[in-house]
Amino acid sequence: MRISTNEFLLGSLNDLMAQQSTVNQLNREIATGQTMLDASSDPGGAAQTVGIANQIAHLTYDSGNGQAATQTLQAGVSTLQQVSNMLVQLRQNAVAAANGAANTSDRQSLVASAQTVLQQLIQLANTQGPNGGYIFAGSASNQPAFVTQASGQVVFAGDNGGNQIEIAPSLNVTSTVSGQNIFMNVPAGTQGVVLSATGGNTGSAYGVVGGVTSLSQVTAASLAGTQYQISFAAGPGNSLTYTVTSGTGAPGSAGFIASQGVVVSGGYSAGSDLVFAGIDVKFNGDPAAGDSFSVQPGARTSLFQTVQDLIAALQMPLGTGAQSTLAQQALQNILPNIDGAQSGVLSAQATLGTSLSEIQAVRAQDSTLTINAQTQLSSLQSANLPQVLANYSESLTALQAAQLAFAKVQNLTLFSVIRP
Repeated sequence: MRISTNEFLLGSLNDLMAQQSTVNQLNREIATGQTMLDASSDPGGAAQTVGIANQIAHLTYDSGNGQAATQTLQAGVSTLQQVSNMLVQLRQNAVAAANGAANTSDRQSLVASAQTVLQQLIQLANTQGPNGGYIFAGSASNQPAFVTQASGQVVFAGDNGGNQIEIAPSLNVTSTVSGQNIFMNVPAGTQGVVLSATGGNTGSAYGVVGGVTSLSQVTAASLAGTQYQISFAAGPGNSLTYTVTSGTGAPGSAGFIASQGVVVSGGYSAGSDLVFAGIDVKFNGDPAAGDSFSVQPGARTSLFQTVQDLIAALQMPLGTGAQSTLAQQALQNILPNIDGAQSGVLSAQATLGTSLSEIQAVRAQDSTLTINAQTQLSSLQSANLPQVLANYSESLTALQAAQLAFAKVQNLTLFSVIRP
């Protein structure tokens, strides 16, 4: 087979250009520190690189969301801790007043303190997170969660929803919570049972709910809207009798309907408990004939209303024994309400703490996945510089040798060796 001079020169030139391209490629790898300079050099590796880069971007996005949610939830936990501290202070004040340790001047100071706490609680309930959203407004976080009306009543302006934020693929957490069940929908009384004295009572007795002996009965009464009225009447001699009437509406008022009539009745002995419909009621002091008390299962109140009730109780007159008893009854009603509010706040703190723990665990996992993906991406893209430098030196030497050889060969003709 004969190879023409043109074919020989063209083949040699192509070889030189291929070697030059290799040297240029290695030179670029040295300059950039990467082996994958464009998709054409490694289409399969380029596709894998794009996928890994997208994964890193998604993990980075989720990590940012987790950080934002963490800041918001931490603000919520901190706020609820402050609320809890204020409830402890309010309870101490109520106990001091109920124990008779506070005189008129002390009560005025307690009123001023409770009024200040009320305003602080409203401000805390309207706490804004780092992004400006109202933490306890639910999904309506662009507006204050609580509004004080002209009457002084505090109403909830948010909703029961919550803003969701993605912290991992297919995993969302709530970054805002509803204050409905934290500040407003608070179980009142002891285990949800409230005992109140009628304003016309003249005796020295105030009542407390000792506990619930049958939760099923109390729950059924609550669902049915049933309330009870305890009435005392004069019995034979100097004795007293009691009657517990069941119905709907406000006991002791014209709207009370004794739909079920008398639940239980009998003679009353001082210091004895009255147990009826799954409820245990205790009386301190001596009731008078004509005194009455209402018992409401399933009662609800708000944290703000509890503070307002405390202020009202501290302002009640104490001029007569009956007035002091009514004030005492009001304070005794407030203590379990404060305890119920405290339980709700602690439960909300626990819920937010659980969310924080979940976010922390996911962020740690995302961090590990990001590091692994970055390592994998680096292994695909980063050049092994010692090896690349060695290849570059070798290729450059081969190119230079080929160029020198080509220069000599292309000038090698028969005429160059014929001497004249």
